[in-house]
Amino acid sequence: MTKIVILQDSRSKRAAAKKEIRRWILGIAVLAFALLYFFPILYMILSGFKTEAEAAVPSLFFHPTLVTWKKVLSDAAMINYLRNTIYHVVLGTGICLLLGIPATYALVFAKFKKEGRAESMYDWFVTTILLPPVAVLIPLYMIFKQFNLSPVRGALLFLYIGFHLPLCIWLLHSFFKDVPEEVVEAARIDGCTSRQLIVRVVIPLTKTGIMTAGLLVAVFIWNEFFLGYNLTTNATATLPVYMARFGQQQGQFIAQLSASASISCIPPMIFGWISQKSLIKGMTAGAVKG
Repeated sequence: MTKIVILQDSRSKRAAAKKEIRRWILGIAVLAFALLYFFPILYMILSGFKTEAEAAVPSLFFHPTLVTWKKVLSDAAMINYLRNTIYHVVLGTGICLLLGIPATYALVFAKFKKEGRAESMYDWFVTTILLPPVAVLIPLYMIFKQFNLSPVRGALLFLYIGFHLPLCIWLLHSFFKDVPEEVVEAARIDGCTSRQLIVRVVIPLTKTGIMTAGLLVAVFIWNEFFLGYNLTTNATATLPVYMARFGQQQGQFIAQLSASASISCIPPMIFGWISQKSLIKGMTAGAVKG
């Protein structure tokens, strides 16, 4: 009997050891894949701390310097592109949420005279997401040229709001649907107005979804290139446009290009890392019910 117990104990130890080895191998493989995936971004960031002579010869070993960053951050044109991008991201995201929250509230909780009107309006919002910007580029270009809107910074902001508001409503809709109707009805019985319902009931219960929608809209506006490239001037263009025109305007300066690209990539990466828990929770909310 003792031999059987010892044999079973040794087998369980071997099984636990094999499981631990597999866990370590899987962890090392995932870490190696992550490093391989992140290496181009890391090399780009490191290249921004090189001189142009060092950046011309690929190498991981160099003497870091801030000379390149000083040149990039002292470039008035680059600062103007960055200012335009921040302007569009902050105002575009804020206005999309300011309009999207009450619009989604109306689609979910409002009473329409015609049955099915809320569903049809929501479907219309969702289908507009499928519209590619290239499909409306020609009429937009003609309008911008006719009214001389390219030098106007707010004109591109208006387009960003129009293109991303349906996305915001689509993301918020599922979160608002998860709010119990009993809570809303109880608040109405207590005398809450629609504005009070949104501010005091709906927003606190759906703050994760609102953060998720705001994050995605901000990232999409930050990375938007097509409309900015075709409908703006140098004075109103955004950072992705600056990166596309860098070779024409600045020349083939690898270190400066790497530093500028780092400025373009790092803010959304940091924001994504900080908000990753809310983003994952928001994107998976409602996926499993029962």
